[in-house]
Amino acid sequence: MTVPATGSDSTARAEPKVSRLVAVGDIACDPNSPYIDTRGQCQQARVGSLVKRMVRRGADEFVTLGDAQYEYAKYRAFMAEFDPAFRAVRPVTWAVAGNHEYYTKNARGHFRYWGKHAGTRKHPWRTFTPVPGWRVVLLDSNCEHVGGCGPKSRQGKWLRNMLANSSRTCTVAMWHHPLQTSGEYAGNEDTRSRALKLWKMANAGGVDLVLNGHDHIYERFAKRSDIQQFVVGTGGKNHYDITTKAPGSRKRVNDRYGVLRLDLSSDGTYRHAFVTVSGNVLDAGQVNCTNEPAA
Repeated sequence: MTVPATGSDSTARAEPKVSRLVAVGDIACDPNSPYIDTRGQCQQARVGSLVKRMVRRGADEFVTLGDAQYEYAKYRAFMAEFDPAFRAVRPVTWAVAGNHEYYTKNARGHFRYWGKHAGTRKHPWRTFTPVPGWRVVLLDSNCEHVGGCGPKSRQGKWLRNMLANSSRTCTVAMWHHPLQTSGEYAGNEDTRSRALKLWKMANAGGVDLVLNGHDHIYERFAKRSDIQQFVVGTGGKNHYDITTKAPGSRKRVNDRYGVLRLDLSSDGTYRHAFVTVSGNVLDAGQVNCTNEPAA
């Protein structure tokens, strides 16, 4: 999705280029789930239809934020439930692993189903540039399965080096476990400790925006250390309760399925919108990238 330059003469300022990215996690029920086709749960088909419409209308990239296929992310489960709902957008999909992917040893079903869309088992962390001025970073917060998440791990060294050598104005990082949440994982030390290691390196490297899943809610936070965090675990599996109001929480939704739509602009801004399967926008805004790498 590119906004063309406009103007009637050579002195006209070119309009910024924009890339539209769609993201969500915690998506498809297990094929044996008793809640398949019931109202209120297992709504992956409706979320898939929403994503397909958005891609047809110009969205450039789709990112799964982990737990794309419950309960054990087996290949046959992917083929039975996730694939029918999302097969059409596979060419533009980037897959991030959640904890359920690793419920099968070495996340074999995840890597078999996704192939290059998930990186490799030994190197699942990746980066790409959707539009000039922006970098997208995909990480794996299942630390014990990927050699760690700290600064001395392979993932940590790669992340710090990549951010240190980046000339991009804005960066969005995505991994499964959230640092903060108002849902059922609020106060969960295991979840927080995984995210904190990645968050500290992201912050030091000038990351502006972090997207997570894991808690089955939508939540937007105010900037913390110049990073704005979103939790988008509304991919269809089921909803979780809001158990608290986490510090900095600005918007919480736990009764609608939908996706986060991001318009990443080369002028150093982004627009965000939480779009439900009914097409309603429940939360939206425009933000400037303000985080700078540590000196």
